[in-house]
Amino acid sequence: MDETLKALIGQVDDDYLTGLSNKGTVKRAYKDLVQEAPSVSWTEGTARVKLKEETCVIREPLGESSCSCPSRSVCRHVVTAILWLKQELLQDGPEDGRPENGGVPPQKSEDKEELHTADENHTEKEPKLLEEILRIPAERLKRACRGKRYQQFLERLRAGEGPVIEESSIVTVMIPWDQAVVKLLEPFDYSTCTCHSRELCAHKAQAVLAYQMEKGRITWKDLEVLKEAEQAWDVEQVHSTCGSVCRAVGHQICTGLSRQSPEVSESLERLAVISHRAGLASLETRLREASSEYQQYFQRSAAFRSGELLRRLLMIHGLAERLQKASGQEEIRSLAGSFRDTYEPAGQLHLIGMGGRTFSSRTGYEGEIYYFLEPEQKRWYTWTDARPVFYEGVRRRPPAAAGNAMAPWGLNCSREQLQSLEFDLLHAKTASGGRLSVSKDSKGEALGERSLCQEGVKELVFWDYEALLLEHFGISEEGSEIQNRASGRREKLALAGAVRWGETVFDTVEQRFSWSLYDRNGRSLYISLKYTKEENMTIRLLERLQKRLQKRSGRAIVFFGSVYLDENGRLCLYPIEFFIKEAEELAEQEGLPGVREEMDAPESAGGRQDAAAQDRKASDVPPKEILRSMEQYRREAAGQLSDLFVSGLYSIQDNVIGRLSELSSEGERMGLHYAGAAFGRIGRGLEERRHQMEYSPEPVLREMGALERYLQACGKKLSCDMALLTMREKR
Repeated sequence: MDETLKALIGQVDDDYLTGLSNKGTVKRAYKDLVQEAPSVSWTEGTARVKLKEETCVIREPLGESSCSCPSRSVCRHVVTAILWLKQELLQDGPEDGRPENGGVPPQKSEDKEELHTADENHTEKEPKLLEEILRIPAERLKRACRGKRYQQFLERLRAGEGPVIEESSIVTVMIPWDQAVVKLLEPFDYSTCTCHSRELCAHKAQAVLAYQMEKGRITWKDLEVLKEAEQAWDVEQVHSTCGSVCRAVGHQICTGLSRQSPEVSESLERLAVISHRAGLASLETRLREASSEYQQYFQRSAAFRSGELLRRLLMIHGLAERLQKASGQEEIRSLAGSFRDTYEPAGQLHLIGMGGRTFSSRTGYEGEIYYFLEPEQKRWYTWTDARPVFYEGVRRRPPAAAGNAMAPWGLNCSREQLQSLEFDLLHAKTASGGRLSVSKDSKGEALGERSLCQEGVKELVFWDYEALLLEHFGISEEGSEIQNRASGRREKLALAGAVRWGETVFDTVEQRFSWSLYDRNGRSLYISLKYTKEENMTIRLLERLQKRLQKRSGRAIVFFGSVYLDENGRLCLYPIEFFIKEAEELAEQEGLPGVREEMDAPESAGGRQDAAAQDRKASDVPPKEILRSMEQYRREAAGQLSDLFVSGLYSIQDNVIGRLSELSSEGERMGLHYAGAAFGRIGRGLEERRHQMEYSPEPVLREMGALERYLQACGKKLSCDMALLTMREKR
């Protein structure tokens, strides 16, 4: 036992003693050691060291050493005794040359300096692995982080802002986001943290995880597995909840919308609460949306559409059915969704202000949305300042634009100036869809005025509207849209350049403003706005802009906005910002002709070849007559599903079965084979009900859900193809 303790004392250095106590105590101990003439006696694995004033008992582990002074922690006397014992063990003299009481003559101050130098040389060696700390189970450490702290830890690691580790005889881990410093030493119980917690706090747990990851004992994949296992669902509860949802929704569709009572909305709300308790966020959200749709129906709202409610109910039924069949945590996790998006650290972002707009949502909020582009990632970001307006009789905060409010993130400019500013955002935090957080940690550093001509931005400007259409509405739409929760608007953001434009038109019957823009190949893009009190100023601005451009021939213009397809199969853009000066520079770089040259000069051979190549590229698009016939069939098919829902599957007449058979045959003839086969299966399933005592509508409900999804996909593809043909006809 004595030899073990002696070996332990021989390995001690200043860092370890600082970890046991603090730096000031170690310095004081070195000063006291010069004045001391200690004596030692070794008994049963302990060393009793007698100092001038106190007596210390040094034992293994060193943190459990005691002193006769009133201190309850590792005091300066204990540290002095350990330093003196180490000095004695480093001497080469034989033990039998020492005095009988084990003491030694007082050492000179030069000897103490040599001891200090020996400790410094010792720390320059390869740090020893703290095996006890490396063996701590990661599950225990994750539990100590208490969920949110663990999530924050992973986010910081993902952003490259992990803890800073310094190794010596102890491991010092600095956690910058909490301004905490953890000193890891063996035994682990004597590790310390600046939060002064004696238990395994979140800081110590994060420090140990970082150290284990540094030494390769755990990997990033192991940390992700721990994160995924954080929420565990009760499989039996999930199955029970989803069974109730399937039965309730199936009963509503079979009974029919026309026979529902107003209490059906409350029934769905109760199911939403049950889904929340089961941890099924996606199911809860859809149930609440369906409940709102029912309320619109009973309030006779003009915005209600029975087809939309059916689509939502079929979606709920399909999701609940898949969850009911899920047998493991991984399957449930992929379907359950999350209750709230969290803002995750994104490191440093280089952002360019692109514009802003006001919004007013049906959920009772209004405010402003500001748009930014990250040129390196070529990704859009938004910041939303939303205010509630549903408090009747309460004076609400005025819009920020009215007071020329200051920009967020500590930028010394107004929000209007922010829309044309290029800046770096330090310690940025983002949520899904590129939503930026205005947190106290995020700081902005202005770099200058925005320019569209810089690298990473000019490549995003579309001078070919067919390419713009295919980018946002073709088969692949990944990364082309964002979801802004505050406004409830689904946006496909784009920069569209125009080299020619037509006259602005205002339809007094439909109260709609329209303005046609043309690309280098003569294809059209429409700015179309429905007149409202909020859009009145935008319409007036666009009318003045058109007159200004007509006077200044030879100009190009770039619009930033949200693109969409209207009901007439046209590619349209909701304008957020426009650029004239930068557009001219970009047009010159692209080698595009000016407006007057474009209008007066005949189409070049190269232009004709480009247009022909584009036509060949989309030669698989059917003629417009076929597209119109398919769209007509799609609408009739969707209308028939809606009629089935209104009347109810339990109230089907013979003429309805006949109509389903007709739609089946018609779908096969038009090449929409899946729709034709699905209508055939639905018709047979409904007809079989007449011959069965116990009838289950589940197969029919599954067919209706799959058919609804198929018709939605057909609608998107037909809209895209119709827009392509419309472009070519207008060229």
